[in-house]
Amino acid sequence: MNGVEPPWRWQGLAKVEQLTGIRRDIEQWTERARLSADLSQTVALAVYEAMANVVEHAYRDDGPGTLDVEIRHDGDAVVVTVGDEGHWHVSTPAERLHRGRGLELIERLTEQVSVMPSPTGTTVCMRWPIAVVPARPDDAARLRFLEAMADVVLARLDTDAVLRELLTRVHDLLRVDTVAVLVHDGHAGHLATGVAVGLEDRFGRPTRIRPGDGLAGRAAATMRAAATDRVDATAFEADRLLDNGVRAMAAAPMVAGGALVGVLRVGARDDRTFTDDDLGLLQVAADRLALAVQAHASDAESAATTALQRSLLPSRLPAVAGLDFAGRYAPGAELGVGGDWYDVFSLSDGRIGIVIGDVAGHGFPAAVVMGRLRSALRAYALDNDAPEVVLDKLDRKASHFEAGVMATVAYAVVEPAAGRLTLCLAGHLRPVLAVPGCRGEFVDVPVDPPIGFALRGRPRRGRVVDIPPGATVCFYTDGLVERRDRPIDVGLSELLDAVAAVPSETVCAELMAEFVEGQATADDVALLVVHRKGAV
Repeated sequence: MNGVEPPWRWQGLAKVEQLTGIRRDIEQWTERARLSADLSQTVALAVYEAMANVVEHAYRDDGPGTLDVEIRHDGDAVVVTVGDEGHWHVSTPAERLHRGRGLELIERLTEQVSVMPSPTGTTVCMRWPIAVVPARPDDAARLRFLEAMADVVLARLDTDAVLRELLTRVHDLLRVDTVAVLVHDGHAGHLATGVAVGLEDRFGRPTRIRPGDGLAGRAAATMRAAATDRVDATAFEADRLLDNGVRAMAAAPMVAGGALVGVLRVGARDDRTFTDDDLGLLQVAADRLALAVQAHASDAESAATTALQRSLLPSRLPAVAGLDFAGRYAPGAELGVGGDWYDVFSLSDGRIGIVIGDVAGHGFPAAVVMGRLRSALRAYALDNDAPEVVLDKLDRKASHFEAGVMATVAYAVVEPAAGRLTLCLAGHLRPVLAVPGCRGEFVDVPVDPPIGFALRGRPRRGRVVDIPPGATVCFYTDGLVERRDRPIDVGLSELLDAVAAVPSETVCAELMAEFVEGQATADDVALLVVHRKGAV
């Protein structure tokens, strides 16, 4: 070894789309360190598996968290650590089995490995001596297989193209005659043939299998790979395979996030027995396929969520004599689009309804709930003048029809000519009122329980707030002021300093520049500002 390559480190969010790039950076480090090709490949694959475990298990219920990867020399060895700050939600038998497969593969690829859990996260430390024994031919074939499974998973292709590419590699590397993904339909409770390569690619109608029936059904039900060297009528899904000369079959469950995604099934026409090592490789391929499906499903959901969110936010705020409005929405840098929204709409007698809300949760489910709450609130506002009555009806609706939903909402009815608004807060942060020449202050309005709290026997409270000429009222969601590294009171104090009695568009631009732009906000941000024109 001529010289020592400096350590390399990567820190960022544990997202599935990051893994391929990190693995390639690891490979480049091993090349600069002049490690052998076999050792370089082995290190990169073990690190990839450890990172995939973090993505799938460490932050299951908490949203994306941190991933920390480091590779360095330690005397005559190479050491890699993969750390996280998660809680490793592996409570179900399927999840424990799936994570166990990942650890087993890491142990087979690594000379020495230790897993160190703690209350603040988990660190996996892997070590390889640099003077290694040359790989045996079967070891080299195994590494080629694992490499083929790892490097295409996150290519920017559509889901079917990724699956077909991976299945083609399984078909060629395992030397089988047919490979198929049987997709699990959780609602219908069966498996159905999806993408296939080889014999099944020519079949016209899809195969449908109940979990527990046949070889693939047993793999789905037990969450374990299985094989048979003699296909017969007991393999319910294999009638057409039998007709086409398939004699041996193997199947492995595809699991992502602890849930069954599908089953990877292969078949061969020749007389052969699928060994435990074959099943291990098939399981690796199934895990990679599940990760690909998860990644592309996540991309599709993110796109749908963004489109839904944009369709529900007002494209243009109303022009009202004596008032000007401005609003902003920014998805969270870490958790993406969620359930924050704002709305401005006309009511009778020239009054204006103003809403800002925050549905607990993120992603498509939160955005869908947000859309339903938004529509319901608009409907209630048409028939009820008092904001407290509107929010009480919204609470009853959510508690009855949206079990488990929680949202904070601020609803105000503005009377432009009178220069006042009537406001009711359902668990929401109090707006800031800034009058000319003074520091902003929180509006003196009581905060009642959130929507979904099923408030009974206790009426919600509304308060009238005067808006002097030249004053500004700023409504916002907690993503604007809340940060992980400081108490929320600090952000709220800074907000009071930042909101000024100036036109709404100026306030929005300045708040976004100070609180959002260039910062890694965990939550999404909604901001709605109303300014009463007049003497300053």
